[in-house]
Amino acid sequence: MELLPQSREALDEYVTLSVDDVEGLLRVIEGWAVRTVPECVALSVTLLDEDLTFTLVDDVDSRVNRSSREARHRADESPQTTYALDEREWAEMARERAFEGIASTVSLPVVEQGRAVLTIDLYASTAHAFAGRIDGLVSALGAWQAGAVTNADLGFDTLRRAEEAPERLREQRMVDVAVGLLAARTAVTTPEACEALSRAAQEAGVTEVQAARVACCLLG
Repeated sequence: MELLPQSREALDEYVTLSVDDVEGLLRVIEGWAVRTVPECVALSVTLLDEDLTFTLVDDVDSRVNRSSREARHRADESPQTTYALDEREWAEMARERAFEGIASTVSLPVVEQGRAVLTIDLYASTAHAFAGRIDGLVSALGAWQAGAVTNADLGFDTLRRAEEAPERLREQRMVDVAVGLLAARTAVTTPEACEALSRAAQEAGVTEVQAARVACCLLG
């Protein structure tokens, strides 16, 4: 699998103490996943504290550059039937609306000290790729078995979040700079400066990122 270009860009900018080597983590998960589920064609890891998603896909050029508007259109269509669908019918309908090439998914949370720290999403090209294999994946990846969810992301929503990761990092950096400037200029602690920026944003009816841009212009 290849790193999504935006994931490569985000990894080049990503600095944190929570996970020392995100790409290494992705590659380890890839190895385990592909050995357990050969039909696996993509995977995403979401760091929950940072709200950042990083994605590996089977073929970046063919999957990401294909037009997805048709798939989004199918996903937005309302079902014509009004009767209640059983689980099998719901799954078949969802697969029809799935991102091209993805027929089944599983989401596995990883919990440390009673708290979910990351989510692993795996995507396969066949409808029953994960049948009878989830226990093996849970064991290999150190995931929380009770939290495993199948076929919840047939539309490959983590791809969109991974595409947004570089911008999220740039926005966070802007906020961090503004907080640092505010703390230095007003002689307060970093948490106090962070709270002041958040309060100013709320009072002005703008986002923290917008408030941070103004603060950087005024204090920089």
